[in-house]
Amino acid sequence: MRIAHLRDISVILFRELTMTETLMLKFTGTPQAYPDKRPAEARRSDFHEIYRSYIAEKAREQASRCSQCGVPFCQVHCPLQNNIPDWLRLTAEGRLQEAYELSAATNSMPEVCGRICPQDRLCEGNCVIEAGFKSVTIGAVEKYLTDTAWENGWVQPIMPVRDRSAQSVGIIGAGPAGLAAAEHLRLLGYAVHVYDRYDRIGGLLIYGIPGFKLERTS
Repeated sequence: MRIAHLRDISVILFRELTMTETLMLKFTGTPQAYPDKRPAEARRSDFHEIYRSYIAEKAREQASRCSQCGVPFCQVHCPLQNNIPDWLRLTAEGRLQEAYELSAATNSMPEVCGRICPQDRLCEGNCVIEAGFKSVTIGAVEKYLTDTAWENGWVQPIMPVRDRSAQSVGIIGAGPAGLAAAEHLRLLGYAVHVYDRYDRIGGLLIYGIPGFKLERTS
């Protein structure tokens, strides 16, 4: 009985491995492709983001170019150590909500990083795919995942792991660092108060980054 059980597990693992190999490692036959730019005629009348988002099929296609390497240098050179290969694989499999949740597990603002993070010097710049095939478009896939998450209501309020609300923490500065610290402290259950001298939160995200890189919703 035990041998039969182990055999069943081996068959399942083999099928999963075969599926992963079929879905991934397509960089040799699938060229690198970034999202299309908005037409110049449309961009002349506003200051919105230059690039469109991927459609679902294109996001899966570009995610499938990942080589799933044993030592993921994209993750090693990411300041947040984002689990990039795994959420690329989940995207290629069409498991978008799981992919988003995995990307958000190590990143307080994946929707921002997908747009403004210098991927060319960090994750994409250290992709192990040889230069002739070009790197995986990690940032564009991350942007697609987070935009999809907001559209489908997958972004949920923080649920503290325990109640420490009797203890209050004040954070000076509502920039990305302050907001990320507030999120982690709230996750731990503390009551958090964020203070800033400006009337809008965001710091550099609001006052330092132009709209064509990080579009404002209001």
